[in-house]
Amino acid sequence: MGIRLVRMDQPGAVDAEDVWEYLLACRARPEDEAAGLGPLEDCRSLDEVRQSGLPEVARQARGDDLPSGFVPALQFAALVPSGKLVGMIQLRLQLTEVLLRTGGNIGYSVRPDCRRRGYAGLMLDDCLRRAAALGMSRVLITCSPSNLASRRTILSRGGQLENVLTSTSGRPVERYWIDLSTE
Repeated sequence: MGIRLVRMDQPGAVDAEDVWEYLLACRARPEDEAAGLGPLEDCRSLDEVRQSGLPEVARQARGDDLPSGFVPALQFAALVPSGKLVGMIQLRLQLTEVLLRTGGNIGYSVRPDCRRRGYAGLMLDDCLRRAAALGMSRVLITCSPSNLASRRTILSRGGQLENVLTSTSGRPVERYWIDLSTE
């Protein structure tokens, strides 16, 4: 079981159709939170993925002319050897006050029919290596207290719970720091 993370801002890295199918699969379970989608989260059609979602992914990766409250971010698709998109993970290169409080540096999701196979951990491992290579000394990852799988993944990668805060929507958010320094 292996995955390959591809930067979604690279031309031809992923097909818009695959991204749209992933979004539909995640939305089929409305009780789930599909984090790590970045600007793709609000896309409501294949055309939106093509015309605004993927171009915005590229713009955020470049850090060009970002709207207020947005930071440079790298968006990755997790692909299995067959090419199926099984997860997405976003690495935010800076933290705003809102991200520091409840969003964090990293958000990720795994396609519902591909969960419980270790993909989240593999994605997070790769993303943590990339963050360290970019000179980040630690990253913040948040999750809902009810998301036991995400909590286990974060803890297994060295996450240290700092506290639990309330989001702007009134929901509790667990805040974990992962130290990337090599001693």
